[in-house]
Amino acid sequence: MAIQIHYQDDTRDHERDYGKWSGLLLNVSNAPKPMLRLRTAAGKRMRLDAGDLPILWAQIDGDYYEGVHVYRSLPQHQEWLPSISSAEVQKIALMPVEQQKKRWLKYFVQALHETRINCLSDGLWSLEYCDGSQSYEPHWRGKHRLRDWHAGAGDEDFQLLQAPCVYLDWCLSGSGQILNVFAPQARDSGRIKWWRKLARLGQTPPILVWYIHSLSAYMILDGHDRLQACLLEGVQPAFAVLTSFYEVAIHSDPGREQAILHQVNLTAERIAKGTENNPASFVNMQKLLAQAFDRRPMRRFITRSSATLDPQAWDDEVAAFMRQKAATYCIYLRGL
Repeated sequence: MAIQIHYQDDTRDHERDYGKWSGLLLNVSNAPKPMLRLRTAAGKRMRLDAGDLPILWAQIDGDYYEGVHVYRSLPQHQEWLPSISSAEVQKIALMPVEQQKKRWLKYFVQALHETRINCLSDGLWSLEYCDGSQSYEPHWRGKHRLRDWHAGAGDEDFQLLQAPCVYLDWCLSGSGQILNVFAPQARDSGRIKWWRKLARLGQTPPILVWYIHSLSAYMILDGHDRLQACLLEGVQPAFAVLTSFYEVAIHSDPGREQAILHQVNLTAERIAKGTENNPASFVNMQKLLAQAFDRRPMRRFITRSSATLDPQAWDDEVAAFMRQKAATYCIYLRGL
């Protein structure tokens, strides 16, 4: 039986931000062992494999708030997901903007269902839309973010596309960097030229990225050429952010609940007497009251991995990698 992916709109109600659409909730079942899988070893080492091919090695530096060394093999470009056709782009471009966002996320769900190489495993996932105009702050509120993309790419962005060795400085609050898996294509390639034209027209589909929590970074699953085209054109790309999570129960706090209820009643009385001139404050108090008595579970986000990697094998592979790359220099990227 094939992998099953059931999805529904995500209105962020779990974050008590009621009614605000942000993407899709995915419930994955009957998934085979992912072809894209993260393996870990002692010494804060990890390796990301695509089938039998290692594509990324990493080691967390010092404590878990400093940063991480990343080593990427950067093979030639491959299509993990089905190629997006010109007809699909044009069809979706005719839709209203908000419908375009939802349609692209649903497109990626179907593409993930059809592809052989993906990271999906059984459990709960979110697929959220980020338009690139501001920092994307997931449900854990500010601890990990997608870096704020600016119009007009700097040298650092192009260096990141080509550098096999990268140090991601977390700066206490995370990296938020986008990591490409494949080497960038030639700027004059037909595919890049096509995407550059669509970037100028504002029709570029979102870039599908997978948030890997142990890196505090986002790995591109689909959209290497689109990102390169947006950087070349100085256009802010949009992102579809894929993240796995589990749910934890919320326990009541009677003292807090009664204190909030009392404050809401006081605010209501002041409004009734005309001593409170800001009705919005009552709306905010009502929202706080709903949050206090909300028993729905909260999300805790994870990246699933298997502790099956031998530390000595990791050391040998990275040493061989550095010899092959002629001890290439490592670029430093400051976090958020």
